[in-house]
Amino acid sequence: MVYAALLAGWAAGLWHLGRTGFWYDEFFNADLVLGHTLREFLTILRTQQPYPPLYYLLLKAWSVLAAVRPYAPALEPSSGIEFLLRFPSVAGAVLLLAALVALGRALRLRSAVWLPFLLVLHPTLLWYARDARLYTWWLCWVLLALAGLVRGRRGLWAGAGAAALLTHYFSLFPLGAAAGVMALAALGRARPTGRRWAAVGREWVWLVLPFLPALGWGLLAFQVTTGFQSFATGSPPGLATFLTELGPELILALPVLQPLGAAPAAGWGYGLLALGVLGLLALVKAERERGLAVALALMLGAAGIFALWQLRPVHQSRYLLWALPLTALGAAAALELPWRIGRRPGGRERRLGAVGLLALAGVGAVLWSAPRSQALVQADPTLWYPDFRSAVAFMNERARPGDQGLAIAAHGVQLFSAYRSPVPFAAGPAVGERARPEAAVQLLEAIRPDTGGYRWLLFYQDGVVDPSALFPGTLEAAGGYRAEMFYTREARLFAYTVPDDRSLSPLRPTHSLTVTFANGMALRGFAVHREDRLIPVYLFWELGQSQPVGLVGAVHLARQPGTPPFTQQDKPVLNEYWPLPHLPTGELLADRYELVLPADLPPGTYYLAALLYDPQTMQRVLLAGGGDWVDLGELMYP
Repeated sequence: MVYAALLAGWAAGLWHLGRTGFWYDEFFNADLVLGHTLREFLTILRTQQPYPPLYYLLLKAWSVLAAVRPYAPALEPSSGIEFLLRFPSVAGAVLLLAALVALGRALRLRSAVWLPFLLVLHPTLLWYARDARLYTWWLCWVLLALAGLVRGRRGLWAGAGAAALLTHYFSLFPLGAAAGVMALAALGRARPTGRRWAAVGREWVWLVLPFLPALGWGLLAFQVTTGFQSFATGSPPGLATFLTELGPELILALPVLQPLGAAPAAGWGYGLLALGVLGLLALVKAERERGLAVALALMLGAAGIFALWQLRPVHQSRYLLWALPLTALGAAAALELPWRIGRRPGGRERRLGAVGLLALAGVGAVLWSAPRSQALVQADPTLWYPDFRSAVAFMNERARPGDQGLAIAAHGVQLFSAYRSPVPFAAGPAVGERARPEAAVQLLEAIRPDTGGYRWLLFYQDGVVDPSALFPGTLEAAGGYRAEMFYTREARLFAYTVPDDRSLSPLRPTHSLTVTFANGMALRGFAVHREDRLIPVYLFWELGQSQPVGLVGAVHLARQPGTPPFTQQDKPVLNEYWPLPHLPTGELLADRYELVLPADLPPGTYYLAALLYDPQTMQRVLLAGGGDWVDLGELMYP
């Protein structure tokens, strides 16, 4: 039965594996292994990215062995890069299913051979099995380490544990909890003799051994390991949010299935999580140290990550992925519980009853997972992430001689290590920087194309580095417009053309104002650009004093001042990545608002107005001189 499950895992993982293009985390990995030498990418991991090196070393070796190479979409046939770089993740998923059986047998589960059927087609596992990232190998190493620990196979524990910790630092939590149980158990077995204490010391050395290589790497990469800050950092999760990530999101694959409209009720996730925990606790009575080690690996491991996220709140259910097979293991143990307690039939009948019940559960899991996983594999990938491969193909088909490109934010250039283009791309501002008008001009001038050529701008996570939208605004102010446009989820690719005799200047107001709000914010001017039915409006704020709370700015287009608008845009000033409390005083801050004119808007004269309000109370911020909106003048349409 195990082999049947593993073959099903191979088939599901490899089916149409290269059909979709890479998304960002994948082409980050592709850039790391294809765009850098071994020394360079180790330096990047040591100084810039908070990841241990093992998975990337394996992927680098595989890319050399499989002769992985990039290609130019729309200009040449695919090189199979997507299939080849995702293949190791499929292999990791199949191996983790086998490791789950090994762990189940180490815990003396009668139905261990049926464990893979609980997960083989699970949408969460399949998602990561078809993703060129480290997660399936991380799970595989964690399960092998736990199997080695509970079976007393020191070499397996040390090797797999070290591999897990050198794949992802969060292995510390489940493995540390399990090792702590065994360390205390060894201490409890000690006798007051020197020889016995020496044995305990040797056992403790073996328990600590897997953590030493990761400790060494962590010290080598100390600055980035302890100081890395993600722009995705939010507020610490509450217990309810954490349990949602551990239960419905992980066990029911809600982030994957919700875009497909195939997500079950969240209550099932909480119920299955409770069943898994109950089963692991039941193992404690039957297997004592072994059961306790695995049970606390799940419970204390999850509690440790929850505590960490209170300090560094970059929380995603993928960081809890190791809990999925442990929960499945606990659910299997719970299903065996009736045959472990009470007056039940003897050996053979007891074994057949336990196996039969888990076999039914495995068949049910496969029947539930199969149609959802099939829909996942066949769905349009833009349900979850941008289609960068199609974006590059679009550009390659329309590129002109002498074109130049700029990626905003800088990490967008990593895309071109996997997907080549005749358009050379430069890196824009990096995460952690905020673009300034003069710097935007310098970067745009550096990519000035040949006569008749385009400036291609790739916008991906641009709000993190350009909250003022200075790059499009600078080109628009010079008479530029978008000649080609490609939209794909949160990424956009625009080809701008600018009159050849126009020089670029830092973005400034075209209409000056001196309007002060009661909270100390001042509106120093505005600029309006017109591109068919799109009306970008730039407001230029200046903070006279630090702002304690974030505010929302709005621009309205109405027939008469003060009347309900025909169209408007409301958004945080400047955006959610650079909220008002984090902005400096005394600096002129450009803030872009885009108005889309309705297709049936009657011709005539319209009026633009700007205002501020508190999103919590919905109360407008008053002007120092009275009133609650600023007149931005007339707009003639058409």
